[in-house]
Amino acid sequence: MSITRTTLAGLFVAALSLQGAWVVYTQSAKPPGPLRIEKVKGDLYMISGEGGNVAVYVTADGVVLVDDMFDRNHADILAQVKSVTDKPLKYVINTHQHDDHAGGDFKMLPIAEVIAHKNARANLEHIRQPYYEDTPGTPIGLPRLTFTDEASVFLGGKEVRAKYFGRGHTSGDAVVYFPDLKVIHTGDLFLGRRAPSPGRDGAPPRPRPAGVNIYVDYAQGGSFYDWTKTLDGALTLDFDTVIPGHGPLSTKADVVQFRADVETMRTRLVDMIKQGKTKDDMVNTLEADYGWRAKGCPPSPPTPGCLQFQQSDAMFAELRQGGR
Repeated sequence: MSITRTTLAGLFVAALSLQGAWVVYTQSAKPPGPLRIEKVKGDLYMISGEGGNVAVYVTADGVVLVDDMFDRNHADILAQVKSVTDKPLKYVINTHQHDDHAGGDFKMLPIAEVIAHKNARANLEHIRQPYYEDTPGTPIGLPRLTFTDEASVFLGGKEVRAKYFGRGHTSGDAVVYFPDLKVIHTGDLFLGRRAPSPGRDGAPPRPRPAGVNIYVDYAQGGSFYDWTKTLDGALTLDFDTVIPGHGPLSTKADVVQFRADVETMRTRLVDMIKQGKTKDDMVNTLEADYGWRAKGCPPSPPTPGCLQFQQSDAMFAELRQGGR
C-alpha cells in the first residue's frame, strides 16, 4: 500500500508540473505570422513570412521540405503546401537547428522523416547557452535520420541532396542542392539582402563599409573563420538560383559578394585587434557599421537581437587566435 501511495503521489506531482509548464508555454506562445508562397523554378517553391525561408519541392510521389520555421507555423506551412499540390509530405531536411528553421520538427515527425546533419541533431539534443528560443518551452523534435558529409533523397524521379561543407553559422550547417533545377538552399550561411531604404526626405542611405550582419553561434559550434571556407565549398556546386536562410531569392553572384563581404569585415576586425583596440571599440564598430545590436543588451539571459553581442567574447577570442 505504501508503494502505491508513493507512486500515486509522484504521478500527481508530475502531472502538476506538466500542467504548470503547459500553462507557461501557452501564455507565452506567440500567434503565427502570415506566410506566403512563391514559385522558384519548376516544381520548387519558397514559403516566407516569419521564420527562415522554407523550400517546397513537389514530386509525383510526395513533397520534400527544407526547414519548417517555428512550431507555431506548422498548420500554416501545411496549408501553403496544399495550395500548390495534393501530394503528401514525405521528408523535411533541416539546414541547422535554430528554432526559426527547425522549430516545427516536433510536429513534422509524425507525418514525415526529418533529416539533419549529425551536429545539428547533437546541438538540439544538448543545447548549450546562450541559446535563444523564440518561445521557451516549445517541444523539440529530434531528427531520426542524420548524415556526416552528404545525403540524398530520391522521390518521384527527383533528387534532393544535402551537403556539409563545414562550420559557419553553427557546427551543423547543411547546404541543400536541387541539381535538376540548379538551385540551393543555404540556410543562414547566406542571407539575401534587399536594397537599402532611402534616408529621411528621400535622401540616399548612408553607405556602410563592406560587411554583413551575420550571427556566429559559438555556443553551437559556429566559426567566423570557417564561414568563408564553407561558402567556398557551396560555391563549387553548379547552381544559379539561391533560397537564402532569410531574405529574397538571390543568385550565385550574390553569394560570391556576401562571401567577400564577410571576409572584408573579418579582416577589419582582426586589424583592429592587431592595433590594440578594445572589445568596446570593436562592439561599437559592429553596431555602427554592420547593424549589430549592442547597446542596451544584457549579458544574460539570451535575448532576441542580442545574441551576437552576448557571444562577442567568443568571437574576439577566435579572431585573436587567428582561427585556430
